[in-house]
Amino acid sequence: ALERSRGYGLFGTKVLLVENDAEVLQAMTFLLERWQCLVRAATSTDDALDLLGDTDWVPDIVIADQHLDGGDLGTATISEVRDYLGRAVPALIVTADSSEAVAKAARADGIELMRKPLKPAQLRALLAHLLA
Repeated sequence: ALERSRGYGLFGTKVLLVENDAEVLQAMTFLLERWQCLVRAATSTDDALDLLGDTDWVPDIVIADQHLDGGDLGTATISEVRDYLGRAVPALIVTADSSEAVAKAARADGIELMRKPLKPAQLRALLAHLLA
């Protein structure tokens, strides 16, 4: 466990990233990979579940944007991923939506919430905390 707490403490963390904005997806993937995370990226709930079809790969954490394409919601994606895996994987919603409704939905499901634009240092600290 000592090894893990050195550096960024995120080495080898498997992250399922769900984001429909290609630019944000690329930036987030780059950031997470710089912290030595292993990222699989999806743009929708279906896409995310497809990535889990290979059961050898189980995410340590799910990071999802709340508003995905076609009215798809990150909170719903996270619920479905958790159901599929049969465990409450730690999860984080990132959103530019500052409404109380989103905050409530996340809280109800035990999902952390971060507002966009994200500050990398804050994100890193939260991820380390969620994975501790």
